[in-house]
Amino acid sequence: MLTRPQWVAALQPSLQGVDLSVQVHAGTEVSDDLRVLARLARARDEAIVVINGDIVTHREALAGMLADPRLATGILTSTRRVIGRPFAFRTRSVRGRVMSAASPYHAVQSPNATFLGVVKVAPPHLETMAEAAERLATMCTPPLPANWQEELGAKADAWRLALAQPPPASTLDEDESRTDDDATAAPLEVEDPTIALLSEDDEAEIRQWLGAAPEDAASLLLVGLVRSSVHVGVSHLRKLFWTRPLSGRALAQAAEDITRYDEDRVLLDSSVKKNDGFFTTFFVSPYSKYIARWAAARGWTPNAVTMVSLAIGVAAALAFATGGRAGLVAGAVLLQLAFTTDCVDGQLARYTRTFSRLGAWLDSIFDRTKEYAVFAALAVGASRAGHPVWILAASALALQTVRHAIDFSYPTAQHQVLGAARQPPLEQPYDGVGGGRAPAGKPPPQSSSRRDLARTAIRTWRFLDRRPAIRWAKKAIAFPIGERFAVISLTAALTTPRTTFVVLLVWGGLAASYTAGGRVLRSLYR
Repeated sequence: MLTRPQWVAALQPSLQGVDLSVQVHAGTEVSDDLRVLARLARARDEAIVVINGDIVTHREALAGMLADPRLATGILTSTRRVIGRPFAFRTRSVRGRVMSAASPYHAVQSPNATFLGVVKVAPPHLETMAEAAERLATMCTPPLPANWQEELGAKADAWRLALAQPPPASTLDEDESRTDDDATAAPLEVEDPTIALLSEDDEAEIRQWLGAAPEDAASLLLVGLVRSSVHVGVSHLRKLFWTRPLSGRALAQAAEDITRYDEDRVLLDSSVKKNDGFFTTFFVSPYSKYIARWAAARGWTPNAVTMVSLAIGVAAALAFATGGRAGLVAGAVLLQLAFTTDCVDGQLARYTRTFSRLGAWLDSIFDRTKEYAVFAALAVGASRAGHPVWILAASALALQTVRHAIDFSYPTAQHQVLGAARQPPLEQPYDGVGGGRAPAGKPPPQSSSRRDLARTAIRTWRFLDRRPAIRWAKKAIAFPIGERFAVISLTAALTTPRTTFVVLLVWGGLAASYTAGGRVLRSLYR
């Protein structure tokens, strides 16, 4: 435990009776904390978790992060606009990797998430953590660099403006439905912090945060890791409670607020992925999450549910292969049951925190197995009925195979690009290449006209996302697996396999063109 000498006596009663061996390190400033973290990193061969001791959150928020084996080194974060605002430090993540992070002395140009004061560092990164902590400890020893002091002053001005102009009411209940590619910084209408009139309580809160910010070793450590090119992943708070009270009154309010949460219901609602497709979100997830809770109560594992989904999918393929109307209808029903069960396994994993790399791999492989088996079965059934559609079936299978290959290879290529991105030195407050501060919410200027065009197109496209109808239409156009299975079920049950494959080819071709165009634009933009 890292604390200050004047607080040691107050901590002793709370440590009595604690089963764990707690060592108290009482440093006089944050540089002492960083040096202790460096020593611990070099002395251990297992993961280290650094947590701000003054945060109040649900146990499940931390358990979800610590129990996920897919997250080696990572942070607890949130894209909900009201969480931690305006004082919590911001981050920018792309494809689940933190590319820039703020601290008392570092800024993020286009933030899209909020750091919630929890960092987990895996054993392979402990030496890098130790080196970064030692460097930061040296730089944090007074006197601070002038540009660091300027950045802390800029944060104080930004806090004043934010308190003078709170976010619109429409953002207060926003959940984590946006992707981490969406920059959310919005310029404030008030430009001069000196004219922002605040209440005495607001002024007192700013003073508290200005006193606490330089002591935030967790945010400094995060910046050190990111700027050392460590792959730092993200674990989302979801809809759980989080706050960081800095006064007795704020702590009492937090203790009252957290009791108002139905934690089980929040966990159940949070088990549903917020970036699912239209069909899955509105026609499957509203009831599949309750099946996940039922399965959890009976001790089912996500992998077991995945196997059940595969079995039902194979049964659907066998029904389609009969070629008769009854078989087509039965296959359509079974295929929807298989897809619902496929949704349940992921929701069960998130609800019970039983993640595994094997489960993720099985889920991906079995999705392809069910889909391709259904394609083949429909072709077999059509031939048995005297209406062969082998060319259409082969074309649809080839198109979907290519789409899957691109869908898997594109993120891999993007991760390689992100891993090769150059990070600015720790001494530099700003994350831009030139070292200067860019306007809030705006990327650095590009010299290429193609990049300018791509940036304009992407900004326009993201602006349209503010309209729910357009956002959901875009999800449907991409033709995800929920929409594909729905199309197969409806067209096979009501028409013929020939119609099924024609619709799959037309819609799938449109989706391939749409996603390819978007990826080209994003590649040019980046």
